[in-house]
Amino acid sequence: MKGLVKYLQEIYEDCEIPFEVYVDDEIIFKANPNSFSENILEDTFFIGPKSFKIKTEGDRKDFIRILVFCIKDRYKDSYNKKEKIVSELLQGLSISKEKIKEIMPPIKEETFLVTLNLKEKVTEALEALKNVYNNNDVTILIFEDTIILIGIFEDIKEHVSSISETIYFSLYEKCYISYCHIGDYELLNKLYNENMYKINLAKKYNVSQMVFGCNSLLFEEVMDNLNQDIKEKILNNFNESFSKLDEDMLKTIEVFFKSDLNLSEASKGLYVHRNTLIYRLDKIQKYTGYDIRKFNDAALFKIAFFIWIQKNKI
Repeated sequence: MKGLVKYLQEIYEDCEIPFEVYVDDEIIFKANPNSFSENILEDTFFIGPKSFKIKTEGDRKDFIRILVFCIKDRYKDSYNKKEKIVSELLQGLSISKEKIKEIMPPIKEETFLVTLNLKEKVTEALEALKNVYNNNDVTILIFEDTIILIGIFEDIKEHVSSISETIYFSLYEKCYISYCHIGDYELLNKLYNENMYKINLAKKYNVSQMVFGCNSLLFEEVMDNLNQDIKEKILNNFNESFSKLDEDMLKTIEVFFKSDLNLSEASKGLYVHRNTLIYRLDKIQKYTGYDIRKFNDAALFKIAFFIWIQKNKI
C-alpha cells in the first residue's frame, strides 16, 4: 500500500489535479490543497476483496477513468503477489520470513485456513465466494482442485456454515469443508495437508458430516491408524456375531450411535416406536453379547463394528 501512495503522489505532481483515494472507506491519499466545492465527482470500484473510492471535483470524468485504470494496474500486482505467495506456501516452498511479513497480513487469533473440496463446478464456486467476500480482506484461490480461503473470520463456525449454504444454493453442489487456525504462514503446507486428510477420511469412511474443525473425526483417525494385525484380531472376535445381524439391526446400530445412545432420538431417526427400538437392541445383545445402551459395551462395540463395516463395505 505504501508503494501505491507514493505512486498516487507522483500522479498528482504530474497533473496537479486535486483528488482523494479511499480503501475500504479509509483515506489513504489526499491531494487537496483546498476544500472541494459542492460539485464533487466520485467513483467506487473493487480490486479483489478491497473497495476503492476516488473523489475529485468538477467535470473530470476522463481523469477519474484514467486514475481508476492506473490504480488497478498498480495495485493488482500487490494483490497477485499475495495469491502467488500463498500458492507457494501451500506447496511447501521455502520463503523468507521477511517476504512473508511484507506481503501477508499479520496473524491474529481469528486467522484461519479454510479448505473446500467439491466434485465439480470448482471455478463457479470460486466466483460465488469472491462475490460473498468482495468487501473483505480474504485471499481466495484454487489450489490442487480445492478452494482455499485465508483470512480473519471472527466466528469461524458461522462462516463455514455460510460458505456451505452459498455453494449449495448457488450451484446445487454439496462440498466438504475443513478449517484450522493459522499460527504461522510457513506451516500452510502442513495445515493444508491436515485439512485434506480430514476430508479424505470423511470420504473413506462415508461420514455424513461435511464440515470439520480441528477436533473433528478423531475416532476415524484413530481407527485409520490402527495396526492391521490388531484390526484382524478384533474382527476374529466379532465377525461371527456381526454376520448374524440383518439390515434392520445394522441400521439401528448406525442411528443409535449417531444419536449418542439416546433412545428417544434414535427411535425418531429410525421412524420406529421406542419399544421396537428396545426389542432390536435386545436382539443385538443376544447375538453379540454386548448391550450398546451401556457406555463401556458401546465403546468396545463401536470400534469392532467400525472395523467390520469397513472390511465388508456395508
